[in-house]
Amino acid sequence: MRLKIPLLLFLAGVPFADVVPASAAWSFRSGETLPGEPTAFDFERKTLSFRDPLSDRETVVPTRNLSLRSRQQLLVSPLFHRGERDDPLWTPAKRRLLVSALGIPAGIFFLGFWMTAWFFTGRLNPILALTAFVGSWVVLLIFAVCYTFLELRLGGGIKITLLGIVVATAVTPLFLSAVYNCSYLKALGVLLSHFLAGFCLFSIGLVATDLIAGKKATETWWDRTVFEPVGLIGPDPATPPPAP
Repeated sequence: MRLKIPLLLFLAGVPFADVVPASAAWSFRSGETLPGEPTAFDFERKTLSFRDPLSDRETVVPTRNLSLRSRQQLLVSPLFHRGERDDPLWTPAKRRLLVSALGIPAGIFFLGFWMTAWFFTGRLNPILALTAFVGSWVVLLIFAVCYTFLELRLGGGIKITLLGIVVATAVTPLFLSAVYNCSYLKALGVLLSHFLAGFCLFSIGLVATDLIAGKKATETWWDRTVFEPVGLIGPDPATPPPAP
């Protein structure tokens, strides 16, 4: 118990100065904040349009000029995925990226689940944690599918969504309490706190990558491995094209 409490405090108190502000505002590589919010992504020109609500002025910015955090935001934004209008199906590069985009967060959130389950139940068995983690997410996904179907059929809007969240949050701890043989409140604590723990671990990983690899190397890796293959940015003009 003496070891678990400092670990929990570390996760809760880790400084996110390089993560949260960057994810809250769009900015240039230089760090200058962009005015307004993005309104459209041009897949052909690789540009992002911003509209300032105060002056109603529109600014068009090449996506290569955006900061790394802003490009990461754009990667998960509907604006980017709606930009490729001529191709309703995802490209092979996007499908390959989807595997990593699902696998890496799943692994991180499993670690967060394992740690919170250890904290609340005192059981460190990884097989037990994996069973509980996968099972709880299967239960959550089943409820998500069911209530999404009800929302589409009944047109209930936000009320149906909120009802689904409440029901899923109330029922899933029953499964966790059965797996861990613990009280309902402890199981509820595991379910709710593992989201926070997963976010903390993910944020720590982003900060640690920048510190260890360096800002330039990190941005270069993202550009060549992720952003260029999926079409979020164009080829680097400083890099000569490959020989035919």
